[in-house]
Amino acid sequence: MSVSTEVAGPRAGDAAATAGTTPSSAAPASAPRGAAVLEPGLDRPVGLVGARLWAAAAALLLVVGAGTGWALFGTLPHTLALPALLAHGKAPQTVRADRAGALLAYRVGPGQLVTRGQPLAVLRAADGTEVTVPAPEDGTITSLLSAPGAQLAPGAAVATLDAGEQPRTLRVFATTLKQAGQLSPGRTVLVPVPGKGVVRATITTVDPLPARADSLDGSFSVPLPGLPTGGAPVWTAYALLPDAESPSAGPVPLTVSVDLGARHPYQAVFGTGARR
Repeated sequence: MSVSTEVAGPRAGDAAATAGTTPSSAAPASAPRGAAVLEPGLDRPVGLVGARLWAAAAALLLVVGAGTGWALFGTLPHTLALPALLAHGKAPQTVRADRAGALLAYRVGPGQLVTRGQPLAVLRAADGTEVTVPAPEDGTITSLLSAPGAQLAPGAAVATLDAGEQPRTLRVFATTLKQAGQLSPGRTVLVPVPGKGVVRATITTVDPLPARADSLDGSFSVPLPGLPTGGAPVWTAYALLPDAESPSAGPVPLTVSVDLGARHPYQAVFGTGARR
């Protein structure tokens, strides 16, 4: 008896079906496709400028507008700083010898306070007698004009005195012609008086011609800061201060401010214009 054994293989139809089918196509078709999801608000127009930036821009425009208006319509004080001297009278008083003689010695020095009748110098007359040159009034010695041993004629200058009985006067010095043109009667001067603060004075007169700088510096016992040296020209204006607002001692050097009116800020930037 013969037994035949058959190995079961795939059927031809099944093989053909299997050959034409891929694994993906064999997957179930029930899985849904993914839908696009938008964040809320993304479909609205994009704002390029935020509220804070608008506020900053408005503030900047406000500042620029205010600055422009101030530059065009605001005002600034316009002053000129000049050296000055606070003393008595328009010039130091010259003390002169009453008679001829040789100057033996001085009894005082520059800057010293003296009283009326106080001996300033001693002379020896031709007959050998010694005579003194007295102070004509109270004040401060500003300079000594002769050297000991010099022979003096009657009326010769011995010393200069800042006379305390004269009105307290402010001398304002201009060192250039342009500065001199700013000094005119009626113009206000701001004076920093020691112990009194800033005091206002008014220019009363102006010397029409300049003087030599060394002639001014040599007539006072204090240095005058800001003045040139030698024969450089110096113009002088005078202003009166109330007695209660000025010191009673001798010459006091100062730096004062001459009030030139007012300028708009843009004029101050360009260095032009002045109005009162």
